[in-house]
Amino acid sequence: MFKIQPGLFIYYYRGYDLEELAQYSTFEEVAYLLWLGRLPAGAELERFKAELAGRRKPLGHVDEAVRIAPKNAEPIDVLRTAVSAMALGEDLSDRSPEAELARGLKITAAMPYIVASFDRLRRGSQPLHPEEAKSHAEYFLWALRGERPMEKEVRALDVMLIIYAEHSMNNSAFTAVTVASTLSDMYAAITAAIASLKGPLHGGANVDAAKMLEEVGDAKRVESWVDQQLSRGRRIPGFGHRLYKKGPDPRLKVLRRLARDLAAERGDFRWVEIAERLEEYATAKGISPNTDL
Repeated sequence: MFKIQPGLFIYYYRGYDLEELAQYSTFEEVAYLLWLGRLPAGAELERFKAELAGRRKPLGHVDEAVRIAPKNAEPIDVLRTAVSAMALGEDLSDRSPEAELARGLKITAAMPYIVASFDRLRRGSQPLHPEEAKSHAEYFLWALRGERPMEKEVRALDVMLIIYAEHSMNNSAFTAVTVASTLSDMYAAITAAIASLKGPLHGGANVDAAKMLEEVGDAKRVESWVDQQLSRGRRIPGFGHRLYKKGPDPRLKVLRRLARDLAAERGDFRWVEIAERLEEYATAKGISPNTDL
């Protein structure tokens, strides 16, 4: 990430403009880029996708940990526990970059199954493993819902995964690096990072933003709701990130377009209109939005 002038940010992943990656690439390509320093060629990408697909369903004891989790548990707590359980029974003595990278791929591949399976179980359904899914994003939505998702939904989630793949040394990334610096293993580092991500001042802000949209309910109520929050000294979820005090989060440009496209596909602009009005009104009061909105 580089700040090139006051109030303007441009994000780069390994030298590539994030907006271009979000427009032309896939999550798999970006993961390969971040891990190995370059975009994959055709055959390399297909091998990488095959490796992810072959590791999506975790070992039995991890699957069992998901199945026995209390149905009222938070999904992120189940994910944290499952990632930690992935270390059990594995020989962790090899700490070479190649071995740790393989573990990182294994964790990344299994996360969609873990989260989707728990959500299905707590709703009374059985986990699914849609082997026909062609991408990480499609697999997650299919495993979550039990049916093949629309192409625009898949692309929207794919771009979201790209956007969230890197954000400099944020709290969870810093936590992972801190744990790894002790020469602990990849599972330990990522488990700690997930614990950090859970906090309402970090990844948990997404949940607060979603609850905010539901509470506001209608774009016509935005002004009164924001004024009431501010008069009580409360923060507005999805706004006020310390990096974007003097300018907007550049990733919003991509997300606005995605949200509009998906709303048009569904014929329902309610949530987009609430979010856009929140952005307009809060920005006028000097509070910049971020991707959580």
